Amino acid sequence: MPTRLKRPKLRNKLAIAAVLIAFQGYLGYHLIEGKFGIASQARFSQQVIELQDQRDALARRIEVAQNRNSLLAADRLDPDLLTERARHLLGWGNPSDTIVPTHNK
Repeated sequence: MPTRLKRPKLRNKLAIAAVLIAFQGYLGYHLIEGKFGIASQARFSQQVIELQDQRDALARRIEVAQNRNSLLAADRLDPDLLTERARHLLGWGNPSDTIVPTHNK
């Protein structure tokens, strides 16, 4: 008994081709516009620059804080800085001081 293979119908071939073309379009779109696509690389590089600037600003703030902290060390205590901080924290002033009120919220 001979076996005869059916030829695939043209409709099936076109459906498979349409699905594959749609899948290629999907991949192509995400290659350009996807989360890690070509267009997002510019956003990533801009974000890296912004984060580096933020890191540098925080490093400067840390350096200033460490410098002020080192001035309060017991071996090299600065009396002017100590009285300035004490007056600021206690809300006191010297009669010879000029006080400028500021309203920080």
